[in-house]
Amino acid sequence: MMGQALFAKLRRRFFDSPNAIQTRGGIAMLAAQSLQTHWIIGRGLCMYRRADFSHVPRNRRRAALEMQLPLWSPFERTDYCCVWAGAAAMLWFWDRDAVRAEELAAATGIAPAGPRPLVRPETLFLPQKPDGLHLQACREGYELQHWQAQLLEDSIWFAERPDQSQILRFCAGKRGADWQNEAQALEAPFAPAAKPWPGSAALGEWLEAKERPLAWAVLILFALAFVWQEARFWKLQAASESATAQLAGIEDQLAPVLMARNDLLRLRNANRALAAVLNQPSQARIMGIVDQALPSEAARFENWRYQLGELKLVIEDPNPDPIGYVRALEAQPLLEQVRVGTAQRGDQLEISLRVGR
Repeated sequence: MMGQALFAKLRRRFFDSPNAIQTRGGIAMLAAQSLQTHWIIGRGLCMYRRADFSHVPRNRRRAALEMQLPLWSPFERTDYCCVWAGAAAMLWFWDRDAVRAEELAAATGIAPAGPRPLVRPETLFLPQKPDGLHLQACREGYELQHWQAQLLEDSIWFAERPDQSQILRFCAGKRGADWQNEAQALEAPFAPAAKPWPGSAALGEWLEAKERPLAWAVLILFALAFVWQEARFWKLQAASESATAQLAGIEDQLAPVLMARNDLLRLRNANRALAAVLNQPSQARIMGIVDQALPSEAARFENWRYQLGELKLVIEDPNPDPIGYVRALEAQPLLEQVRVGTAQRGDQLEISLRVGR
């Protein structure tokens, strides 16, 4: 029961909008309520015309109609409503100055600051008719209608119920009309619907009427988008802070490992350097090899300098033979790149060579 009451309350709040009708006698509320508030212009305040725009491109028909309207309307300022059926325009127009929001608010309580009501002619809330002549009772007076091919070909309003002669005069202007049969107009009672004919609501008017709800909807959408964006930003910020904290923890855990790795690299490099030094043959061994390789038993060492695999020495020999020395020394596996030069004294040779491994 509570749910049904809440639903009924919401339905009244959002769907039961009042409809008011303005006639020559004043403004009154209608019993029928709809989704959108309508300000209905009584047929006695409207003029009707059916026009053909088949010769005008579809995208220019509305502009063509508005250009023709001042020629058809006797009012200084004209408002209108048009229902299109292909290239055919069913047009109602009235005096704009006769439609005032202040009067509507005073008579019905519909606030001018609220959602703007859609202004529509009374005929649009009355049933559409089959082909033929119909006498439609209005809120005030009668409307004599001529329908053909689902189009309202012509219409005229009478303050009182028209007599036979008035009906015949109306039929006289209809091409191909059977006056005898047309004169028997089918009379319809006044029974307005809650909404106008389909296709009578223009997009611009609907947007204007829904201006405030649409504005609120757009604001709500922007607010939701902003909240979502902010939530997404803070979520990313929290994820970034969490990742930063995790990275800092990993770096703290890896710091000892990195230090141990660096120490290991230093030790390995030191070992390599030490191994390179240790792999070099000793000077005593080198001196023994050179001494055994000397081609003369009379030769003796005058000077000896050895550093990082480079050996320079001076040999004193009474009969020096540079070529013999080069051949003898290069015949040794560890001795390479032997170069022999003369010293200051004729019995001396300066020898340079490289000691291999």
